[in-house]
Amino acid sequence: MQGCIAPSEIPGISSTEASVFGAVAEELIYADFLKTYVRRGTEVFQDHHNPAAYLLFLATNNPHFTEQMQRDYFERAWAQKLAKVPDFLVHKPTEKAFYEVKPDSTNGMKAGVDKVGKLSAVYRYYRLPYHAGNVFTPRDHNVASYGTALRVVLRVRRVAPGLIVYKLCLESEGTLELATLAVLLAYIVREINKQKGTGGFRPVDLAPAFQSNRQLVDVAKALGITLAVAAAATVGWKYFWKAVAKRFAARGAAAALMSAADGPLPVGELLSAGLAIWTVIDIIRLSDELWRDAAIIARQEA
Repeated sequence: MQGCIAPSEIPGISSTEASVFGAVAEELIYADFLKTYVRRGTEVFQDHHNPAAYLLFLATNNPHFTEQMQRDYFERAWAQKLAKVPDFLVHKPTEKAFYEVKPDSTNGMKAGVDKVGKLSAVYRYYRLPYHAGNVFTPRDHNVASYGTALRVVLRVRRVAPGLIVYKLCLESEGTLELATLAVLLAYIVREINKQKGTGGFRPVDLAPAFQSNRQLVDVAKALGITLAVAAAATVGWKYFWKAVAKRFAARGAAAALMSAADGPLPVGELLSAGLAIWTVIDIIRLSDELWRDAAIIARQEA
């Protein structure tokens, strides 16, 4: 089994946990970045949420960016909500560019494209030489494993000039139940988050987690498929599954299973019908939206 998902989309992961994971992921990517751009003097910049350090970098490398222009930048940028600082900035004879790091999700991609556009506009306005970078090519990082049976990597790619995105990708010799998978990925994110600020990174060994308790095995039986069911009594499960079939363009056995269902379906049946486990994750993640779609379908068929 193979599949990828952004940390913020893992069931059970809070926005705060996703943000902490993002900081750890950025440090991993930055360490890789420094292998391409060896830091000398003020040639390389990393954002540490310190606007003064950012302006110092710009002024040191660009003498025309005077104190008056810096004041203008602050006044204009804050007033127009253009006060953006890139995650990485490089000023070398061979390249003067910026890079932004975002999660590989719909929202992350949208935020990244927006920020790259605003940074490009600001640099042009102040005659600063930086463009959206297309030299740095990031690599994947092994972040967790369980012997040879299971491996999790942080997949990192440059999807557009200046925009680097990341997500977690799991490779397993067998199929995992959805609830087990969700808890497993949440466990990995939280273990990785513990390494924030340690100055290094060590891949998570999953063997102790499996050996010390059976949570990651038994949780599937305990949780089953977790859906928002408040609307079930008023809308009806058959309309929910019609909404699912429509949203995910279900075909074959999956479509037949959903068309006949008038109640909750076990994870095992959904997987056996041919749905990818990542599609089942989306069904859970988007259940509120699917119930709204179901209500519309119910009214249309009334």
